[in-house]
Amino acid sequence: MLESLNALPQDKILALIALFRDDLRADKIDLGVGVYKDATGLTPVMRAVKAAERKLWEIERTKTYTGLAGEPAFNAAMVAMILGPGFADRAASVATPGGTGAIRQALELIRMAAPGATVWLSNPTWPNHPSIIRYLKMPMAEYRYFDATTRGDRFPGSDRGSGPGEGRGCGAAAWLLPQPDRGEP
Repeated sequence: MLESLNALPQDKILALIALFRDDLRADKIDLGVGVYKDATGLTPVMRAVKAAERKLWEIERTKTYTGLAGEPAFNAAMVAMILGPGFADRAASVATPGGTGAIRQALELIRMAAPGATVWLSNPTWPNHPSIIRYLKMPMAEYRYFDATTRGDRFPGSDRGSGPGEGRGCGAAAWLLPQPDRGEP
């Protein structure tokens, strides 16, 4: 059954990770995935995370199921922490099972709330993002968010008078956005 599937092209972001791994320069900076790595190439677990995990382990009394939107108290705390006081009545939040889960849920919501809306994707993006959009049969368009000339971020649509403001953006928090190879000065 699986022999009928065609091999997909190499993932551009994973290719950047491999290029970084194979680069012997000591002063290189990994912008491929957006997670911190120490000098040995490991992503350390911060002391604060270990302390929080320990505290949760000590006080947790149940493994009861949390609904699709996540734990309401956690969501409210995140809104307050990110947006500050005074936004609780104007913000909505959900917890998701990860970045891909977040995008899938957001796209389902967009499809229900604004049928026919164009979903704008950054280029580059993760290869699973467009496949989800295609599966949901939603129109999509691309924009480049990195300007190689200025070596900086480019606002979507700045070069053509159109962009995500006219559709719906498909993105996750900044730590999920793939980073282009910004090259050497």
